[in-house]
Amino acid sequence: MKIKKTYLVITPFFPSKKSFVGTYVFDQVNEINKQTNYRISIIKIVSLFSREKDYFFKDYKVCVFKVIDFPFFFFPGLFNKINNIRFKNFLKHKKIENIYFSHAHVSYPASYLQSILSCTKIIQHHGLDVLQLLNGRANFLRRIQKDYLTKNTINVLNKADLNIGVSQKVLNQLHQFDNYHPKNEIVLYNGVDRTKFYPSKKVNDVFTIGCIANFWKIKDHMTTIKSVKRLIDKGIKIKLRFVGTGKTLNSCKKYVNNNNLSEFIIFENEMEHHELNKFYNDIDLFVLPSYYEALGCVYLESWATNTPF
Repeated sequence: MKIKKTYLVITPFFPSKKSFVGTYVFDQVNEINKQTNYRISIIKIVSLFSREKDYFFKDYKVCVFKVIDFPFFFFPGLFNKINNIRFKNFLKHKKIENIYFSHAHVSYPASYLQSILSCTKIIQHHGLDVLQLLNGRANFLRRIQKDYLTKNTINVLNKADLNIGVSQKVLNQLHQFDNYHPKNEIVLYNGVDRTKFYPSKKVNDVFTIGCIANFWKIKDHMTTIKSVKRLIDKGIKIKLRFVGTGKTLNSCKKYVNNNNLSEFIIFENEMEHHELNKFYNDIDLFVLPSYYEALGCVYLESWATNTPF
């Protein structure tokens, strides 16, 4: 029996029953599955300290590989040789074979791991911090770490067969590094499924703003909250709805409670991607208070529902 060719996806982001982060990767995998005859294998990369185990999501088996690293993104890749040996054994153990394409999402650690494979290698870049130089907390070592990470990562990117940016702006960020000389690169814009997102507008009694975003520092939710507070203080009737989870969620909730804003500002649990169409149609304005974006999928979803953003 002939073994199918494998299209391997290596990513730190992929949705599960508990979290929907990485839905855009799932949508891409779906399209690859529809348009090709490859066997899709998905490896999700997590920290060594993660409790996550292999799981199924929408008929896809997701194999979890734990990377050995120092915490806080301290000299990432220092254990690269060990991780590569472990990754090779991992593929053997999971019976992931006959790999024809390897598609790594985000520079580190996915592209580092796929470098050991003998196949066509693709690296897709989703953010403007293309080399993840803003990660980590050791400010006094940041210069040394920046040089170390830049040299190693650019070397890996140059060896890849194809580098993909979700916008030209992302690729422009890569070209700021003098040693970056890709074999090939393209822009592959994030898309939106018009069968999932379409106009079905609801008329609100109170003007409603909505935001769907991870509660991370670069998604500055607090600015939106304080802006809406100023409008409320002026007597303007307005409502703000948030969907998402993350490290800054608790501080945002605390501010809302301390300022008696719970009647106007609502925090909602993450929901299945296909359920978000109703959310977009139930709001009057979509806002994403981010410091920078490569090409946010949420903008496109809002556009598809005719919701101003």
